[in-house]
Amino acid sequence: MEYKKSLFGRTVIDSSDSEEIDDKIELEYYETSNLVEENGRKYGIEVVKKEKGNKKFNIESKIVNNISNEEKHINNLLKILMLNKVTPISVDDIISDISVLD
Repeated sequence: MEYKKSLFGRTVIDSSDSEEIDDKIELEYYETSNLVEENGRKYGIEVVKKEKGNKKFNIESKIVNNISNEEKHINNLLKILMLNKVTPISVDDIISDISVLD
């Protein structure tokens, strides 16, 4: 399948968010779209976490495709994720919780 992604926004987690954090953690949020899907859920998201530690740069990401056929729903979801500084590891749980509320 052929996907396109576009940056929705960025945020940072640092010591002002948690005393357990020494260095800053950068988070990027992307809207993904399935270029060949016509009748189904063609929009999704990707969350990327970038963290520098021990002279290494660690990157973790989570892609969840085919969430909705409405781009505005994906943009609202991305806003929620970004405002709450959601990391890749908890994206599935958050999407599950939000879909239960809909």
